[in-house]
Amino acid sequence: MSFAGEESSFALEKVDRSKLYGSRRRVAIDASGTACTRAALTEDGQAVLRSGMTAQGYFDPDGRQVESGALTAVDEAGNALDLVASTLGVAQQLTGPIDPKELLDLAVTAVYRLVPENLAPGLSAEIAAGRILRAPFNYRPDYRSELAYILQNDAGCFAVIGALASPTWLEPDAPPPADDTESDDGDLDFEMF
Repeated sequence: MSFAGEESSFALEKVDRSKLYGSRRRVAIDASGTACTRAALTEDGQAVLRSGMTAQGYFDPDGRQVESGALTAVDEAGNALDLVASTLGVAQQLTGPIDPKELLDLAVTAVYRLVPENLAPGLSAEIAAGRILRAPFNYRPDYRSELAYILQNDAGCFAVIGALASPTWLEPDAPPPADDTESDDGDLDFEMF
């Protein structure tokens, strides 16, 4: 990362719930005590899909397999999207300090603990003072770019990753917004109850 003409580098350690709180796993076993494996039946009932089998490809509506390399990403208008390169290993320009309220509008996708490998004095002073900085971030090549918000607290330095959301706010006592999606309630008429 680059800030005020100085470059800094960090190692990333992903922060997840299991690292914070630990984890438990419930395992289903059969009558002989052997662990069961998860599987799903296809809609037509013709095949059993074990875990990992659906990652081998995609199928079109006619049931033909489409190789993952043949898939392309498109926007709402059907235009092909350009692949955004990974930002790892490439110095990204940090901007800021930003208003902390901006961070509250972030749809968070990941949090990383930043382990400094080479921390420039200017960046160190900025985040130690409680200021939040922002830079583009893509862990791997993808069709959308995310943002990294760099901040520090007593537990260390962190990067909060995500995309800015545009929430719709309602006034107190306002009726809920109309839902334009069709309801799939199985053709039940709840007024008959």
